[in-house]
Amino acid sequence: MDPIRILIVEDEGIVAADIEWQLQNLGYEPVGIAVTGEEAVAQAERLRPALVLMDIRLAGQMDGIQAATLIRQRFDIPSVFLTA
Repeated sequence: MDPIRILIVEDEGIVAADIEWQLQNLGYEPVGIAVTGEEAVAQAERLRPALVLMDIRLAGQMDGIQAATLIRQRFDIPSVFLTA
């Protein structure tokens, strides 16, 4: 069975790297890391992950809630919200 593909959206590099490492150790496939809401939407469209792990507060104009809403509406990809 193929591992579940997950997009990480986190603007703190150390936190994103830790999440990526933990996902890999659990057998998931992190497909990318986005640092802004706009980047998250673009990567979700391009990569089509099964799930997005979304930080609520992000750099840029779009917060995590707005990005997750767009991703769900446009691509029907669910998000799980995280915050450090």
